[in-house]
Amino acid sequence: MKTLSYVASLVLFASALPLTSLHSAQYDQRLGNLSTRAQVGTGGNVMITGFVVQEGAPKRVLLRAVGARLATAPFNLSGVLADPQLQLYNSQGALVLANDNWSATDLATMNSVGAFTLTNGSRDAALVATLSPGTYTAQVSGVGNTSGVAILEVYDVTGSARLMNLSTRAFVGTGNATFFSGLSVAPGGGARRVLVRAAGPSLGALGVAGALADPSVAILDSAGRQIANGANNDWESGGAAALRTAFAQAGAFPFPAGSRDAALLIDLAPGNYTIQVNGVGGTTGTALVELYDLSPDSLATVSVSATVPATDTVGGTPAVFTFTRVGLMTNPVTVEYTIEGSATAGVDYEPLPGRVTIPAGASTATVTLVPKANPANTNNRTATLTLVPRPAYGVGTGDQAGVTIFANPGSLYVSTLRALPGATASTAYGTATLQLASDEKSAFVNVSFSNLSSPEVVGHLAIDGNYVFNLPPGQVNNALWLFTPVGNYSSADLLAALKAGRVTVSIDTAMFPAGELGGGFLRSSGAAVFNPPPAPPALDLSRISPVDAARFLLQATFGATQADITTVIAKGYHAWINEQMALPPSLHRDETMHDFNRNQTNGGVGNRSPVTQAYERPGGPHRQAAWWKIAVEGRDQLRQRVAFALSQILVISDQNGTIAQWQEGAANYYDIFVNGAFGNFRSILEQVTLSPMMGIYLSSLRNAKATYDARGNVITLPDENYAREIMQLFTIGLNELNPDGTLRLDPTGQPIPTYTQETIVHTARVFTGWSFASSTENATANVNLFRGAPANYLAPMMLWPAFHEDSAKTIVGGRVLPASQGGVKDLADTLDALFQHPNTGPFIARQLIQRLVTSNPSPGYIYRVAQAFANNGAGVRGDLGAVVRAILTDYEARSPAVAATATFGKLKEPLLMTTALFRAFGGGSNSGRFNIPNPEGSLAQAALRAPTVFNFFEPNFVLPGSVAEAGLYAPEYQILNDTTALTQPNFYYNYLYTTRSTTDQAQQTVGLNLTDWLASARTPRSLIDTLGLILTGGSLPAAASDRIVSAISALPVSTAGSTNTAADLERVRSAIYLVLTSPHGAVQK
Repeated sequence: MKTLSYVASLVLFASALPLTSLHSAQYDQRLGNLSTRAQVGTGGNVMITGFVVQEGAPKRVLLRAVGARLATAPFNLSGVLADPQLQLYNSQGALVLANDNWSATDLATMNSVGAFTLTNGSRDAALVATLSPGTYTAQVSGVGNTSGVAILEVYDVTGSARLMNLSTRAFVGTGNATFFSGLSVAPGGGARRVLVRAAGPSLGALGVAGALADPSVAILDSAGRQIANGANNDWESGGAAALRTAFAQAGAFPFPAGSRDAALLIDLAPGNYTIQVNGVGGTTGTALVELYDLSPDSLATVSVSATVPATDTVGGTPAVFTFTRVGLMTNPVTVEYTIEGSATAGVDYEPLPGRVTIPAGASTATVTLVPKANPANTNNRTATLTLVPRPAYGVGTGDQAGVTIFANPGSLYVSTLRALPGATASTAYGTATLQLASDEKSAFVNVSFSNLSSPEVVGHLAIDGNYVFNLPPGQVNNALWLFTPVGNYSSADLLAALKAGRVTVSIDTAMFPAGELGGGFLRSSGAAVFNPPPAPPALDLSRISPVDAARFLLQATFGATQADITTVIAKGYHAWINEQMALPPSLHRDETMHDFNRNQTNGGVGNRSPVTQAYERPGGPHRQAAWWKIAVEGRDQLRQRVAFALSQILVISDQNGTIAQWQEGAANYYDIFVNGAFGNFRSILEQVTLSPMMGIYLSSLRNAKATYDARGNVITLPDENYAREIMQLFTIGLNELNPDGTLRLDPTGQPIPTYTQETIVHTARVFTGWSFASSTENATANVNLFRGAPANYLAPMMLWPAFHEDSAKTIVGGRVLPASQGGVKDLADTLDALFQHPNTGPFIARQLIQRLVTSNPSPGYIYRVAQAFANNGAGVRGDLGAVVRAILTDYEARSPAVAATATFGKLKEPLLMTTALFRAFGGGSNSGRFNIPNPEGSLAQAALRAPTVFNFFEPNFVLPGSVAEAGLYAPEYQILNDTTALTQPNFYYNYLYTTRSTTDQAQQTVGLNLTDWLASARTPRSLIDTLGLILTGGSLPAAASDRIVSAISALPVSTAGSTNTAADLERVRSAIYLVLTSPHGAVQK
């Protein structure tokens, strides 16, 4: 099919409306072609409209071909096109989309742009599409080659790119088949010079058959009256010279001399108009109707928004109005405004001048509203700024903006956005904030995210899965959520759910329509200006009670024992720590291989010997057995506890199939933390980065620079996994932090991202060129060895320069790595930048405190530990030995008063519950082996076996309810659910009641040795007091202790002279189980 498209300059910025419901457009629309009504024929007489999406962001548009609906009220037209078909072609003439029956799924879009409703069951056509910049042609025809009157509408739904109308070609008939097109000249900007053309005769030379021989064009006002000088049926009679000049200015094709085409060059004042085209003498035929806006853009359009829409009278960040102009920016423009509202200038805020100048070349200017302290005012006030129209500028759609001055500051809620369970393959991330107003009747919502797998479909806030607030599309900036009743939720319900941590944010995408990215909100704190916290009260650490020692050991070891309690009391905290740090490390690789050498026929991987049935190499059971043995029996308890904590921050997991097959390498990776527990974090960071196990887990192994085809098109790009996670999880986190771990806020009160997606892209290039270490001489000169060298899961990766991206890179903090400095220098510089980043100290300090002491350390506690990270007292940064000392000897860790508060402490990790049980009560097997290969089945935990890189649980996990309402995180609760609440105590019970053989010394059955405890079985009070000390750190209250004593006293008691009876054993076992599984046994204080 042959189509015509002639470029015109008409620009649409907003929705088009039908002729019957025109309304005044805003100034920044300039002209709006609202709709086209014409007779739709067949063949060359179908209706064709061309338009352009100008350069900019993709634009979402609604196109409608309406025929059947026109036969009903209020239109009541006869001869309508009963079954229109709508087709959209791109500039290459390829069919992009088509529809011949509108869908109810598009109703929301139709309603959002104010389109008149379509009748249920009508066979009208509609399309909703997101179009990239370019030229498009919409064609309307009748299904089955039918004809009739139809309206073609184009609506601009979203996007910043301009929508340009080019031309409309259609059959011009008589009566209802007369051609009509609506347009609007927006108010505020003066008249527009418009060129209107109705081409008929000149189309013959362009190959159009049946052209309208003598077109006539008229412009009607909103009342349907022809405007003055608003008609023409012969272009040469309307000032041919001026029209020829206008044709050239518009870039329109010329009309031949003597043709009977029609044209008008006219100035249109603001208002709504209709262009009417018919044939002179009632003739009919095909015509091309074009509309060009020739007005110079001499005026700019100005709008205003409240970019910081709230402030308060108690030291709040000032509110900010931002003035934005579109159009000519050559000269400065002074914009005038008024401010009204319940707030009073000079009383509630500093007076404002009433005008602001946008400088030459600039598109924006700001006005800051600074609140004044007014103790007499306890009510919230509002200030509304309204633009004042002046000849020097036009006023756009945003002519008014309001801010609220709260009497008191509101509360900040923060959500760290992660991939949702159904979208684990996603690499998206983000942050959401919710600023609750001080009157608790509304909140401002902000959401920023990156790296979605596919286009966003919708974002929303929900309570228990029920939507309560739909977010604007894209990045969300100060969306106002009014707590008005919605669904079954009252205003009070919405507020209560927010405070209880039950409000979640979710971003749904095309690939993951049930939700790709999400998180829960928790009350948080932050500041734009940091003030160091005061020093804590003095605490005498030389006076250590048994309770103090037991609490200390629960934090510093895998479980307290009576002997260790005595040792800590005798030596003191500092001496005990120093001795622990001086002990040689118990290495997991050595113990894994030792366990494998003794148990080669079970649990291994690789090939098996046909003779001995021995496996080729150790498997998961061997590494797990090594971990349990060292955790329970190792002398270097502090080192091992810190190593376990670090392994949960810089995560790999043998849930990765390759790592599962190379457990010696996994144990070797764990030893990075064992050896480095008291070393320098910078060294750990480099060893982790170059570990082949990390290279496998986060795909930095054999990560290569980008490749391109012969035409320069990208074939592959560097993998971004490690670049993202080394920042997000291993060093600096998503948002900038103050030195005390609180959020650092920008002037608008929002968190400041530490990096962007572009930073990830550049950092990914740093980690290119690294592959398995090779002993081959000059291995890196052989490019085939980059991917073909034998696997080496133990030695650090080595660099193949040919595969390293050597271009300049901009990494975190805006630091630029020069081109051609090589991969080793790129890596060192990047690790240095992350290590030196001000976030790294408080980021790592907080997580180590969480793993060792308490889930919710105060900002002061984090600050003091982060200061030790920054400087160990000898000018060394990153000394983990100094960090561990600071964590364990801090006032908050050692103060009994702090320990007694409800917000201090942490739910014990199931693994630590089990190791504490084993350590206190002689856990082990006769053979010495801890054959516990798959504890995750019952405990939801096993060393180096987390389900994702985010560990078993996240540091910012929000537990809905009273814990969230208190503004507290509860990481370990993430793996406590209806199932594990039963399987975990059952796990402890099974080992508690396992009986070890008294004769088989090779037996591998793991159980307890309770012989030394049987003597206490007949004195329940003494037994429970001792168990409470060891298992709860002395936190078992008298009421709970009394209940357990009563329960044990009610059990049968032996009267035999020997205490080694079944009754005594049952009393001891029952006592241990009741104390261990009590709420106080499950919580570390």
